[in-house]
Amino acid sequence: MKAIEEVLHGWADYEKIREFLKKEKGIIQISGCVDAGKAHMVYGVGNGFGKKIIATFSEQKARELYEDCRFFDGNTVYYPAKDILFYQSDLRGNQLTKERMNAMKVLLEEEQMTLVTTFDGLMNRLMPLEKLKQFILRLAPGDELILTEFTKQLVAMGYEKNYQAETMGEFSVRGGIIDIFPLTEETPFRIELWGDEVDSIRSFDPESQRSVEQLEEVVLYPATEIVLTPEQVEMGLERITKSEKSYEKTLREQFQTEEAHRIRSIIEEFKENLKDGMATGSLDSYLTYFCQDTVSFAEYFPAEETAVFLDEPIRLKERG
Repeated sequence: MKAIEEVLHGWADYEKIREFLKKEKGIIQISGCVDAGKAHMVYGVGNGFGKKIIATFSEQKARELYEDCRFFDGNTVYYPAKDILFYQSDLRGNQLTKERMNAMKVLLEEEQMTLVTTFDGLMNRLMPLEKLKQFILRLAPGDELILTEFTKQLVAMGYEKNYQAETMGEFSVRGGIIDIFPLTEETPFRIELWGDEVDSIRSFDPESQRSVEQLEEVVLYPATEIVLTPEQVEMGLERITKSEKSYEKTLREQFQTEEAHRIRSIIEEFKENLKDGMATGSLDSYLTYFCQDTVSFAEYFPAEETAVFLDEPIRLKERG
């Protein structure tokens, strides 16, 4: 990789950019880079920063940049924007969540990474990272685990209980055996209990059910980006009910009775789904009721260690 960077050192402007970044923060405009040259420039200019964000204007362009950047940095991840229509109808929801949660995993576990996303991806509102970290679980043999409490926690983290954990985002319980298939892993985990203690943890093949590897520790990330405490749920429902009644009253005063009835039906259905643990896909639309201090994904990154690259700023502005 040093040989690849050496190519840039013969360019006087490149040296000026590097010197500028060493001394102070600021915005630099670089023109003339095309195709794979952009990834090359990001690698060179961003050398010395632990984290790099590349924001572009379309999903197709982001995918192309992702493939180019993987050559320079093995810890390159793609962070897709939420397409609300697809996400809520669950046509791509699980795959989108998998890619987004994988990006968060790499961000938290790797000192160096490159993240490629779209302008839309940076505009999605999220829970603060510190609140999400509270729901990342670490388990190792010898740890105490109360089965009833643990299963409730998995449901709150967005996992779906099934007879067998065959696909990502599922878990199953059979006696003292818990199978979990996290979105951030290629194979599921099997946790065996001895009473209230973790006896062993291993990965296994979901098709053959055969063990693959004995594990010393596993890290379980949520299967959803929005994980709420009971207190947050209660407070959020109060805010929604208050807002819904106020809006319904306004509509009725304007003689829009059908619209008022429709709004009330939507809110009541959401409340019921939330109580039954089935409202994961629609929580995004109501996030600010449950978590008022939302942030963008860019705010998950440590400012001092991060370089942000904006691909084609004019087109980004149009997209914004």
